[in-house]
Amino acid sequence: MALAAVVVVVGLVVYHSSDIRNANLVTGRSVDAPPSPSVVPTSLSQRWSAPTDSGVGSVASASGVVVTTDEHTVTAHDAVTGAVRWTYTRSNRTLCKIGSGDTGPTTVGSTASVAGITTVYQENGFCSQVMTFDPVTGARGKVRTSPNQPGGSLVFGGPYAGWLGRTRLEVWRYDLVRTIQYGAQINPPKPGQSRLGCVFTDLALAATQFATVEHCAAEGKNARVVLNFDDPGAVTNHPSGWDTFEHPVRVDIDTHAAAARIVGVTADRVAVLVSGPKPAVVVYDATGKQTSRTAVDIPAADIVAADDVRKPATVTPAVQTASGRYSLVGHHLLAVSGRTIQGVAPATSLTPTSATTSSSSSTASGSLTGALAAPATVDIADLGVDWVASGAIGLPATIGSSVLMPTRTGLSTFNATTGPLDLGAGSAAIPVNRARSIGRVDASAVGSMIIEVRGDTVVALTP
Repeated sequence: MALAAVVVVVGLVVYHSSDIRNANLVTGRSVDAPPSPSVVPTSLSQRWSAPTDSGVGSVASASGVVVTTDEHTVTAHDAVTGAVRWTYTRSNRTLCKIGSGDTGPTTVGSTASVAGITTVYQENGFCSQVMTFDPVTGARGKVRTSPNQPGGSLVFGGPYAGWLGRTRLEVWRYDLVRTIQYGAQINPPKPGQSRLGCVFTDLALAATQFATVEHCAAEGKNARVVLNFDDPGAVTNHPSGWDTFEHPVRVDIDTHAAAARIVGVTADRVAVLVSGPKPAVVVYDATGKQTSRTAVDIPAADIVAADDVRKPATVTPAVQTASGRYSLVGHHLLAVSGRTIQGVAPATSLTPTSATTSSSSSTASGSLTGALAAPATVDIADLGVDWVASGAIGLPATIGSSVLMPTRTGLSTFNATTGPLDLGAGSAAIPVNRARSIGRVDASAVGSMIIEVRGDTVVALTP
């Protein structure tokens, strides 16, 4: 009897402290996504507002919800009315981050991206518990556990997502299966760890490859850009031993600058904002060769501040659309878009080779799967700078081909490709009264609503 009583007591203690007891999901009904507007509003007024955790973040989904956070809970609001649609809480776990890679209405069954709303909760000193939710109903999607370093960043791109820590990162495919762990591994199952002794300060994901900015004491003071395969174990004809945990880098590029930020990435190219010798956006191909350099009017000090190795691992804030990427560096918004060009297919050999140019030095470790054995002309997903705007206080909303950039007085409107709509007297502005808000303001469009995240408050604006 005594033993049975002890078992019962232990069982009750375990249950009361368990994730099962302390997790609660309240789902909602299915609702159609609001239609996208065809024109940019000329005026806006506040419809509703809600508090959110400024350190964790908030997500505005094109599926029609705005998700706010507190220490333990995510709450999805109807974007138009502010009414609560669904909630998820972990009373025994602290919420590390929330995010979404959705660029339009979606469901968690999509294989084109890590779809829906993604949450990351803390456990055992790591931001380890990753879970996705249907943005409309809150129904659970995929789940994984990873030893993600605290103070890191949740990142999305192409059919992948990942976590950037200061010395370790992971990449997951659409179903949250890990495809690569990179950097200082915990209890590594294989000896071939990559980039030990480096601090990671930026990460961008695309189909086939991803790019990091790294600062490695053994390789000097310059910022380096490193390209890797998203899924090295799936590369056709890869060398024996390549997998999630052991893989050489694809290419290691010396930027010859003290600081760098990634402002665009495709399967074939990476666009890098460098601080010196003069601020510029440099585009590199998959072998590390420089293909273009465009001077930009962004202070070098802003680039250096954004790439500070003493800070937590923070990716460059950016909005990704189907055709472009809008990156926030200091108080400047940089527009980079993709374009298709004709070029020579990369070499097929996965045997390490060297490639050196007058402007960069690199060591290549592989190439894209499926390239032709002899040089051939193929479509290349290139990148180029469209425009730079000053006076930004946060990330922009996009409506069709228009970009709405938050400024101190409201929202300035830009054409996605050509820039300011009023080149004579400054960009056209939509006045927004933000009362005493003086910090960063990130904007997004959900149907006809403009959602602004102002620190610890989410504000929904209606035309």
